[in-house]
Amino acid sequence: MQAKHVLIFGLIGYLALGTLAAYFYQERTIFLDSSFILFSIASTGEFAVQANRFGSALTQFFPWLGVNLHLPIRAVMILYSVGIVLYYFLCFYAAFKWLKNSKLALSILLINTFMVSYTFWWMQIEFAQGIALSVVFLAFMTRERQWQDYTAVEISAFFLLLVTLLYFHPLMPFLLVYLLLFGLIDEQLKLPKKQLWTVAILSGVILFFKNYVMTIAAYDDQADRGISNFSTLPNYFDIQSNYNFIEYCQKDYYLLPLGLLACLIVLSVQRKWKKLMLLAGMFFGYLLLVNVSYYQGMPQFHIESFYLPLSVFVILPLVFDVFPLIKKRPIMLTLLGLILCIRIIHIGSLHKPYSNRLVLQNKMLDKLEKLDSKKLVLDQKDVPLDTLIMSWGSSFEFWLLSSLRNPEAPRSIVIDEDPARFDWTMSNNSAFFTEWGIYNYADLPKRYFNFTDIGYYQKAKLE
Repeated sequence: MQAKHVLIFGLIGYLALGTLAAYFYQERTIFLDSSFILFSIASTGEFAVQANRFGSALTQFFPWLGVNLHLPIRAVMILYSVGIVLYYFLCFYAAFKWLKNSKLALSILLINTFMVSYTFWWMQIEFAQGIALSVVFLAFMTRERQWQDYTAVEISAFFLLLVTLLYFHPLMPFLLVYLLLFGLIDEQLKLPKKQLWTVAILSGVILFFKNYVMTIAAYDDQADRGISNFSTLPNYFDIQSNYNFIEYCQKDYYLLPLGLLACLIVLSVQRKWKKLMLLAGMFFGYLLLVNVSYYQGMPQFHIESFYLPLSVFVILPLVFDVFPLIKKRPIMLTLLGLILCIRIIHIGSLHKPYSNRLVLQNKMLDKLEKLDSKKLVLDQKDVPLDTLIMSWGSSFEFWLLSSLRNPEAPRSIVIDEDPARFDWTMSNNSAFFTEWGIYNYADLPKRYFNFTDIGYYQKAKLE
């Protein structure tokens, strides 16, 4: 496949994803973490980096820019939704144009479509952003250049990229190990051993500093505890997460087992034993790590973010070893076109749970308007959680949704599993309550938080 075809597919693919992101911007932004991030940026004018994952500032730049340009909240939301797709396109374009590696650019495009399902809608995931950037890092490291040929700017960029990647997510080292070993044994990438050892040694130093010198973020520390399940579970295979994964492969990740099988067969026939062992070892080893760590299962939109490296393990040999066997260009172009078309249509079809959330939330706001107070605390058990999915971000979500309806009159609804903990706040009519804290009106910018004359909070049921 010629490089120009990769560019065309990239332009079409990311344009389609960007169109979905623009059309369904409410579904993508009025959902849990995305709403909280927008609230944080709008209330402070600063980035909302959490758990030391400062690489997330690369995508938060878009809503941050909108807020500091004093754009309407609708424009800020669209900027955030579309900006994340633009970030992935820029990773693709950097590998293609700047680093001149069309195969790794194609790999990034496939990583954003091949397996992605619900993580398109839970859009702010740092791990997914780090995965795309890590392939750019591999392209950067495999340019057939030795260290002595690097300029000072390039060395600085290398170090900055590596630090950013290792701080993106605790699971990033597993992905980097795979990428670097693949680059070392692949006859086209030819990663120099000096570069490999430099990355390995520097990564060890950075991870030691991150995990033993700096304070580990509470969220990451809690997530790491799942590894202890390896010493307590009597059976690694008869667990709920394994059954869930099989179900996910049947209805959403159907290309993943097909791609894996194709790669295993081709690598076996071609006697590329190192690649075969790398693919099989990393795929099944990493899958076991995730499923044992979360053996009871968890919502698919969340655990899918942990599964995303599985697509990377498959896509690289697919692009570098399987696709080149298809010599007839029309067949290859048709196959790639079908993959992208099927996956983008599939991603778009998954909007329904998120659209249904918006319908429910709009109905709740309609009922709120009939009450004297425009601020409400609800008990989680009185809300249809099967539609709402999760409730912890309700205060941020309803602030966004009500601001879209009327920027001059945002509303507040807090849904909590223990609404009694808000009893002491009911006499305060000058604060915005959230699940994570209380904010005085005076401390919030009026442009996005014009909570004037909407009364006290009250506890009630919305029948």
